[in-house]
Amino acid sequence: MLSPVEQEKVVQDNRFAFELFRQSTEALPINENALLSPLSIGTALAMVNNGARGETREEINKTLKWEGFDVETINNYYKKLVHDLPLLDPKTTLHTANSIWHHQRLSVLPDFLSINKQFYMAEVAALDFTDPSAPADINEWVNAKTSGKIPTIVDVIPANMMMYLINAIYFKGSWEQQFDPSETATGTFRKEANNSVQTDFMNITHKFKVSSDEYAEAIELPYGNRKYSMVIAKPKDGSTPAQLLEKYKEEGWQSLVSKFGTADVNLSMPKFKFSYEKQLKNDLTALGMDLAFSEMADFLGISTAQKLAISEVKHKSFIEVNEEGTEAAAVTSVGMIATSMPQVYTFTVDRPFLFVIREMNTGLILFVGQVNDPLAQEAGG
Repeated sequence: MLSPVEQEKVVQDNRFAFELFRQSTEALPINENALLSPLSIGTALAMVNNGARGETREEINKTLKWEGFDVETINNYYKKLVHDLPLLDPKTTLHTANSIWHHQRLSVLPDFLSINKQFYMAEVAALDFTDPSAPADINEWVNAKTSGKIPTIVDVIPANMMMYLINAIYFKGSWEQQFDPSETATGTFRKEANNSVQTDFMNITHKFKVSSDEYAEAIELPYGNRKYSMVIAKPKDGSTPAQLLEKYKEEGWQSLVSKFGTADVNLSMPKFKFSYEKQLKNDLTALGMDLAFSEMADFLGISTAQKLAISEVKHKSFIEVNEEGTEAAAVTSVGMIATSMPQVYTFTVDRPFLFVIREMNTGLILFVGQVNDPLAQEAGG
């Protein structure tokens, strides 16, 4: 599906995934969970990037690990993902959708809209942002594209808002090897700080791929026809999810998944379901993308009639994991304003852990999350 150059971009995308997730969860409370879709965030910012110029584009490319890839390569890469990912597995549902909503009084360059229509299949709509019904129009699109899992992304449209560039992604996959609900039983999940909760654990004995390094044990659970999977990385005693993120934002993740080997596994893991919301402006700024949010931003590729800057990068996500499989959704909105294993391996996920949903052939990460409390259902700030 991907060329060698594009496969290298997957490696860089995965590094960005862990780096952004580490940055955005530095202050995550021990009773909250987190979930980002780096694919959604990257796609939304790639659309914006088509209108960025000069140092603004350079900072975006550096922050998202796109250095060494020209704009044409980036656009073709996302075009392939938008088209090919939903077709990989008929037993797994993956929908991605993009849209651009701009104030009807903003004069948008035709080339900017044309490129995003061509490569991202973006729907474009000019709205009167002063009309009280405008947020509802945008939210209706978001709700439909996420199968109702994320009903809204826009609350009130600020007076100086000129454009929203939005990506929505929806994933639903059944485990290749489903858990028997009758085997689900209450167990103890050991949270950080020596706290624990009682929650439902799913149980199964089956052949799975497992791996380990000095920091974590990992297991891969395929969906459907083995085109997508969930990889769970459980920190070893003495390690934390934060330490895993620090290691995996460099070479560690690729090293861990490259060592997968098949073993008979007694797997016990909690069911969980939560939603998450995060404003990513501060996190992206901390990673080096600050010009885009400032009055010095150069988005002359979007409009020459109005100086623009990014005001917000809002991310919402949802996930539910149960005996049948996984349902997950995410929306990213970029707002622009004017101005060796044992033969039988026991794997019990009974403390805070990371998880990744990825495409199995390329390794592209669709979602990366952290569960500190499987009973918590709302999180973010």
